[in-house]
Amino acid sequence: MIEHPLEEFLGEFVLEARERLDEVEGLLIGLGAAAPAERRRRVERAKRELHTLKGNSGMLGLKDLQAHAHRIEQRVVERDAAELDVVAILAELDRFRSELAAIGGRRTETEPREEPVGAEAEPEVSVDLAHGSVRVPFDRLDALVDLLAEMVIFRNRLADTVDRGRRLGPGDDPVSRWSDAWADVANARETLDKTLDALRTDVMRLRMVPLRSLFRQLHRIIHDEGIKGGKEVRLETEGGETPLDKALLELASEALGHLVRNAVIHGIERPEERAAAGKARAGTVRVVASVTANEVGIVVSDDGAGVDPEAVRRVASARGIDVSEYPDALRLLFLPGLSTRGEVDVAAGRGIGLSAVHEAVRRRGGRIEAASEKGHGTTFRLHLPLSVSITRALLLRVDSEEYALPLASVVESRRLRPGDQHQVNHAGVLRWRDRVLPLLDLGRSFETASQVRREGYVIVIEADGKYRGLVADEVVGVREIVVKGLDPMCGTPRGIAGSTILGDGRAILILDPRGLAELEPFVEEPHAGRA
Repeated sequence: MIEHPLEEFLGEFVLEARERLDEVEGLLIGLGAAAPAERRRRVERAKRELHTLKGNSGMLGLKDLQAHAHRIEQRVVERDAAELDVVAILAELDRFRSELAAIGGRRTETEPREEPVGAEAEPEVSVDLAHGSVRVPFDRLDALVDLLAEMVIFRNRLADTVDRGRRLGPGDDPVSRWSDAWADVANARETLDKTLDALRTDVMRLRMVPLRSLFRQLHRIIHDEGIKGGKEVRLETEGGETPLDKALLELASEALGHLVRNAVIHGIERPEERAAAGKARAGTVRVVASVTANEVGIVVSDDGAGVDPEAVRRVASARGIDVSEYPDALRLLFLPGLSTRGEVDVAAGRGIGLSAVHEAVRRRGGRIEAASEKGHGTTFRLHLPLSVSITRALLLRVDSEEYALPLASVVESRRLRPGDQHQVNHAGVLRWRDRVLPLLDLGRSFETASQVRREGYVIVIEADGKYRGLVADEVVGVREIVVKGLDPMCGTPRGIAGSTILGDGRAILILDPRGLAELEPFVEEPHAGRA
């Protein structure tokens, strides 16, 4: 492979070019709903972006890209704002992206960006989701370098203090000299801990990307699917500044893309149908994001036809599903293979995709809920953790194994004494807060024990409104853990969310509260509750 003479600039060019393409795309998609004066302004901005893209391509000697950018620019220049063939130009932008990907490759490095003086405010962190690239302001990196310098100072201080303690001989006063040495070690470690906490906070901030980077993609989906279906649809977004961990961006992108696409295809009616029902001819899809102390909430709603719960139950029954187990019919939409076209079009396409979205969200510690009113639209609520990299967990010991249980799911823990546990239909239960709580013996579930525990500890967890008591030998304590995924060869065992490494170097498994809540608590069969 021949190296480009300006290889060091290609990465920056590719990222900037993608941003300009996204900008042009957004300007063109919004032409239809814009007033004449606004349409002209949008077209002029699109021309400037394309002209800059053409010039930058030529400056790097990328003649084919330069020629392609010129052709797109001419499509815009040679037509009035009202006569632009937006669909054709969008197709050209897609082809340009493909050519860009071919020369840019898959660059995953973090690239600093110096903010231009006097420029309009931009997101603190920008992301290229498709190619795993992030650009951040230099001031963020400067802050990290300062913290790194502090860490070096405090590390040296800790090392010096430990060396002084080692040089103390047996004749030294154990009360004064040794206690002073250990006090210095403790102080140095405490200071280093604070610096590490600050460093962790700043690094995590670098991973947080505003959701507006995903919202731009949704406008294109709405535009394309609306044209295909002969529908008039507008997208409203709110909360674009809401931050999300970059590790969850791909999941959020796929989930939102699926939900928005299905809102247009299966939710929003055709203009004539909406007019006959007394609605505005143009349907609306709303995406609203917000953040709480420990999670990001994203609501996707439409004002379409809604979901007929009885129709969903009929489809589920025809596929052999016991609908009596689902008082809320919309939960059936999350089952794999439910969707079908034809007889019940309102469910078509939702079940298959929703089941994949539901499982992916659950595996990453989130959840998804649905609500609908026939004739008035459907709402999906997506809940995702703020970060999946570092979390607080409760360490449990079961037989000879230790497990980490995410602290956010823990309601309380209590001792389990002989006689506390009872059986109902061969399942272990415990009376707890005026309710019968199903018990899950982790040793039996993971086949490290042959007998059910009659004493130890019960850790009460809550997941998706379900409560379950986990039986363990010992509660070790609370730790901050770094979440790691499992090797693909391990598959996705039920009840396990990932792994982590403790301070002493041991690797342990991280429990999945939602998976545990779905495991059967039966204790009589030799392999009951097998994960």
